[in-house]
Amino acid sequence: MTRRKGRHLAGTACVLVMSVAVAFALPVLVSSFAAQAQEFSGAPIAIDPAGNGTGDAVAAFDPVAAGVRDAGQGASLLASLGDEPAPFEMSRSRPLPTVPRANASRSAALTPPVLPAPFSPAEAVSNAPAAPPVDGPASATPSVGNGVPGTGALTPGAAMPATVTPSVPSSGTAATGARAPAVQTPAVVEQKPAPGQMVPTYLADLLANKAGRYVARANEWQALVDFYVARDYRPAFTAGAGLSPLGYVAAETFAAAETEGLNPIDYAVPPLPPQATDMAIADTELRLAATTLLYARHVQSGRFDPKRISEGVDPTPTVPEPAAILAQVAGSANPRATFAAFAPQYDEYRLLKIQLARLMLEGNGPVQVAIPSGPLLRPGDSDPRVPLLRARLGIGGAPDDFIYDALLVEAVRDFQRMSGQAQDGLVGRGTLGALNAGASGDDRADVIANMERWRWVPHDVAPAYVMVNIPEYMVRVIVNEQTVHETRVVVGKPQNQTPILSQDMEYAVFNPSWHVPPGIIRNEMLPKLRANPYALESQGIDVVRNGRVVDPGTVDWSRGTQGYSFRQPPGERNALGRMKFMFPNKHSVYLHDTPSRSLFARDRRAFSHGCVRVYEPLKFAEVLFSLGLPSEGWSQKRISQLIGGNEKYLNLKQHLPVHLAYFTTFVHGDGRLVTLEDIYGINAATKTILGLDDTRRLANRGGVISAR
Repeated sequence: MTRRKGRHLAGTACVLVMSVAVAFALPVLVSSFAAQAQEFSGAPIAIDPAGNGTGDAVAAFDPVAAGVRDAGQGASLLASLGDEPAPFEMSRSRPLPTVPRANASRSAALTPPVLPAPFSPAEAVSNAPAAPPVDGPASATPSVGNGVPGTGALTPGAAMPATVTPSVPSSGTAATGARAPAVQTPAVVEQKPAPGQMVPTYLADLLANKAGRYVARANEWQALVDFYVARDYRPAFTAGAGLSPLGYVAAETFAAAETEGLNPIDYAVPPLPPQATDMAIADTELRLAATTLLYARHVQSGRFDPKRISEGVDPTPTVPEPAAILAQVAGSANPRATFAAFAPQYDEYRLLKIQLARLMLEGNGPVQVAIPSGPLLRPGDSDPRVPLLRARLGIGGAPDDFIYDALLVEAVRDFQRMSGQAQDGLVGRGTLGALNAGASGDDRADVIANMERWRWVPHDVAPAYVMVNIPEYMVRVIVNEQTVHETRVVVGKPQNQTPILSQDMEYAVFNPSWHVPPGIIRNEMLPKLRANPYALESQGIDVVRNGRVVDPGTVDWSRGTQGYSFRQPPGERNALGRMKFMFPNKHSVYLHDTPSRSLFARDRRAFSHGCVRVYEPLKFAEVLFSLGLPSEGWSQKRISQLIGGNEKYLNLKQHLPVHLAYFTTFVHGDGRLVTLEDIYGINAATKTILGLDDTRRLANRGGVISAR
């Protein structure tokens, strides 16, 4: 199979650009966000009770208020990192994206200090010398709690198992009870422990009695206990009276969280004060460890449960194990790279990250007015919306000139090409939706919301997978992050949405029968049968009871359809066409052929009951079988021989992940940011839950706090 340059969702880019953009933006972000973190000194650690997969109580999300309709029955651009070949491009090559440069003096002023060398686990041990033993009575155990920064009310948590309660080491020498000699001895001068010497003692006590102030999840609490028990309570993020190299990297990562589309305030850890007490050092140690767990979970699997949007939003993000997070970070020779590896590793996410850095440097764009809906606008028409259309596309003209002229038509065609639509120059509902998608003037919210949905895709990037981007009406086959095949699809109507999910494709069925889903029977077929018992004969649909076809005229349809099923046998009229591609899932959706092929010529292709109809399914099958049945020579000619007659099954030896995803904003093949129509309202709902609609939601203890 020939591999050509192309786009995943819409194109490719170079890792050099990503490195320059992020490296340039990071000093600005580190300095500004470090200042923000300083403002929160003494604040409680941010704890998110509403993360993915949690059963914690959260404020109910109202899909109707957010514009989400009822649920019904992508690919990558950075194809190469290093010297790998660029991905294949269907239309044109993409120039390297660029990020605006700041002036040299400002860059130098914002350059962060040089950090210590990469962290080694051995460096986590306190560097303070042990105090020598002294004669006389045992020194008193320091009072736990002295010097602790204010942490707020405790969060109720699971009971602490007795088996993990650590023993607190004693200090000084125990009294022997022996009678003192009758000679004069010099007075004993008690020596204070060196800075950091008592940190293990305080860590043991805090973990045994106050773990609820740091984490809310039982598995994260247990991971903290196990981590420090295994280390004999030696700190990892602090050393002596300050931060260890790992601690510096963690603090730097949290301060720059906005580069990943996160909010740094959610990961703010108060800095250690000068001459901090050992209790304060222990507190900071646990805050950094707990925030590492929170950050890794958020950046890898998302900040809320996607099912809060609707039942049809049903992805399976990979939630990292807390114990594994701490082990990987503390045991890494390059913790900065380890923190970066928690973020999605798909090239499309990295391209959005580059765009986010650019947008943060540029600031907000001008506010744009949405273009109103109206009749289809054809070349030569006169319409009062034309001046708004000119302004949106950067075409000059008089404000009272309402003619949709040739120059504006060409600009519309360019926009349609960038947004993946038919380049017909007609301004209809689909083109208007794409034009209005970025009408707020600030693309950052859309970029951040789409970066969040990339976290819903399984974290491990499969060598080969299938990506359906629902708002784009496209399916792509991706191999080693290169698009090797793409084609148009028809997806579910807004009232019968195609679900968001990830499952493995296991087999294909040729000449399939269509077993009509109950929802279609109840909502569409039963009313027809009550009016005319033979209404379904024209579609070749049989009424079946106990495995036998019955005469629909003998059934009293006023009593409903209980006990009856409806089946459309293989043939030219079959709704599934000649083949279907199966990735078993609870929503009973799949990819399939269709006899209604004229719909593929439309820009807005949301017409199905939830399944995904594929254009030119023979070509699609040839690519799939070359991956799922390697070296078996499944050409289109050989596949076509399976068409006709009874149902035939073909099992794949290599299963391929299928991702039904929802990305409204992505980077096109020419490097430009594209935002599509939010056909299901899922992007708007994502922004609302994340507080990107001007409502700030802090990931705080016990619930979600909303503030303007």
